[in-house]
Amino acid sequence: MKVEVSDWMGGNEKIEINIEKISGKDLLERLGISVFEATITKNSVIVRESEILTSNDNVKILKMIHGG
Repeated sequence: MKVEVSDWMGGNEKIEINIEKISGKDLLERLGISVFEATITKNSVIVRESEILTSNDNVKILKMIHGG
């Protein structure tokens, strides 16, 4: 599965994971990213962490910035 991770500064990192399908939550956990700091898109649509992602999907993780 190919995953693109983007941060709020415009940096992109492409990661390849040897897995056919995984939930969004498990993917974030595997990458060491908190569910509270990222949004997942699957085929350009925002999805919940419970969504199943497959190696056929275009998966992007958008890291968010928090402030107050």
